[in-house]
Parts: sequence; structure tokens; C-alpha cells
Amino acid sequence: MDKRETVYLSQLEEIQILWPGDVRTLAEFILRCYDAKARAVDSSQSASRMESRPTVHGLAGHFAGIAGIPEVRIERQLEEHGLSLDATVEFDPPPAAGRSNDNG
Repeated sequence: MDKRETVYLSQLEEIQILWPGDVRTLAEFILRCYDAKARAVDSSQSASRMESRPTVHGLAGHFAGIAGIPEVRIERQLEEHGLSLDATVEFDPPPAAGRSNDNG
């Protein structure tokens, strides 16, 4: 099975549909909603949790529904930024452990 491509929030920072950072802001909101919903379900069930994440296509659909802009227009702009519509949207990974920002 092929591993799906991942698009991180930082990759969405420069994309603008209505204002700078709007796509990233919505993506972060959606990811936080997914996580909150998963925690609520986890607390009421003993089964293990399977993490769910939106795709870039799904993000475009959410944006279109909220902003009243045709989804195809948003998808086209995302693709123009080099994003695959079937890629999974995810929080940025944590910085690598043991790495330092100082040069000495």
C-alpha cells in the first residue's frame, strides 16, 4: 500500500485565498477539531484510537463551504502551490531532539 503524501501546516502559510494565512488558519482549526473529537470519543470508549486527518481536497471543500467560493477555484490555487489534493494535512512535526540553534 502506498504511503500518502503529507502536507504540513507550515507549507500552507504563504497560501492566500481571501487573506494571508487563511488556508493555514482553517487547516489548524480543522486538525484541532479532529483531535478534540478523538479525545472525546477516547474518553467514552476503551478501544484504541485511530487518528483521522483531512486531505488537501477535504480542506478545499471546507474552505469553499465556509467562504462561498467554488471548490474547484480553491483546489486549483492549492495545486498551483504544488500541493497534491490527496495529500494528508498534518501539524508540523516537532523539532528534532538534541538539535541546537546555536552555532558554537
